[in-house]
Amino acid sequence: MTISFTSFPGLPDSVAAARRFVTGALRLCPQATAPDEVVERAELIVSELVTNAIRHTRSGDPGQTFRVHVCTDARGVHVEVRTLPPRLRQSVPQVVQSDDPFSEHGRGMFLVDQLATKWGTLAPWEDGVYFHLRWDDDPPDLVA
Repeated sequence: MTISFTSFPGLPDSVAAARRFVTGALRLCPQATAPDEVVERAELIVSELVTNAIRHTRSGDPGQTFRVHVCTDARGVHVEVRTLPPRLRQSVPQVVQSDDPFSEHGRGMFLVDQLATKWGTLAPWEDGVYFHLRWDDDPPDLVA
């Protein structure tokens, strides 16, 4: 298992930086060869979670930060975006079904839900969100 972690300032430019960090951690893990599809999914999910961290938590306040932890092994990746508390006391990440498919907001957690193998909020003593992506190293059986 390879573990990588770092912190980022709670600024919009950090979205791309966090994406690059997670992509690098996946590609450089000596035990794993993540399929390109998994790397692309991880990039999109991290973008959504970091954007939410900046918009909806104290991590986006002036001078604040958030942390990204990446644990990779031969069969998958576990990523955590650890934040400061939400700006609204009872605010938790949730999937919102929008009636407007062209809406600019509200679809992020829906995408996370569709793309991640599993996702959720961190334990009560840690603010943030995690996701898992799994892949199978064994080729599928071909049926003749």
